[in-house]
Amino acid sequence: MHKFDADPANWREEDLEREAEKAAKILAWMDDGQRELDEITGTGEAANGQVKAVAAVDGTVRDIVITPRAMRLDSRTLAEQLTLAVGRAQDDAERQSRQLMADALGDLLPDGRLDLRAFEEQLGRLLRSFERP
Repeated sequence: MHKFDADPANWREEDLEREAEKAAKILAWMDDGQRELDEITGTGEAANGQVKAVAAVDGTVRDIVITPRAMRLDSRTLAEQLTLAVGRAQDDAERQSRQLMADALGDLLPDGRLDLRAFEEQLGRLLRSFERP
């Protein structure tokens, strides 16, 4: 894949067209993709399945299930297991969201993998290139 050159002096018409196509794909995905991201939930378990959690992509805890047997744990252990289950649910949601974005946008990146930080930087450069001075 061709690396984007942010220096306008080096731009060619085909480079601009290619970058405009990328921007259009990204913007089109952002509408649908946000809805898909909002629907993702991650799950996590701890204490041998006695503590379960569900979390949204933004980290919000949607549900917690504690079995009666888990209630026999001392308060510190129960708190640790709850924290572990929630963390696993949040990690699962994040993993799913990264996979969704990689599947949708990975071909727009140099090596086909989604590095979120690199993607945000590339998107920022791309959008700034269309701003008027």
